[in-house]
Amino acid sequence: MMKFAQFISVLAHPLFMPSYAFSLLMYTNPYINMMISDSTKNVVIIILSLFTIVLPILTAIILKQLRVIDSIYMKTTEERKWPFVFTLVWYYMAFQLLAKLYIPQSFLLLMLGAISAIGLSLIITLRWKVSVHMLGIGGLIGAIIGISHRFQFDQSNLIMLLLIFAGLIGFARLKTHSHNYRQVYVGFLLGFLVEWISVLYF
Repeated sequence: MMKFAQFISVLAHPLFMPSYAFSLLMYTNPYINMMISDSTKNVVIIILSLFTIVLPILTAIILKQLRVIDSIYMKTTEERKWPFVFTLVWYYMAFQLLAKLYIPQSFLLLMLGAISAIGLSLIITLRWKVSVHMLGIGGLIGAIIGISHRFQFDQSNLIMLLLIFAGLIGFARLKTHSHNYRQVYVGFLLGFLVEWISVLYF
């Protein structure tokens, strides 16, 4: 059971969530799919892969080599501070690049929501440890619900599957003793509300 929990934690790493969100929206929402050319889709995935996955991971590795953090898993609140700051920079750069592409405004709002969620979690992290995994999946679900409302497209089946996945992630974070129940619930609610409000009301 522990290995399964660790597998889920890796699969659901928060750095993957922007790519998951954009991919799901591009390939499951027919309105969005028709609005974006295939070449633009490829560019979006490349930008997200580089700035929201590769560069944050490389930054964590460099910070570990410099002994700024003890582990790339960043288990303590103190270790999370600088990786979060650099991740904010990478996410903002991704947003600026995406803004130059012909993509729906909802995608840019989704990215702004992700930046806002990381910023809030950075502030919270200064005093308390919140589950960033749950923040990520909560944000993904909030964004998809908000965008489905904007486009008036029913994605209830996808949302149901994601809620089940969120339950598995919560279980994994508790099973690996990475967080307690409060940190799991607060992380999910924070991510959900920030992304939902961002894509639906801005």
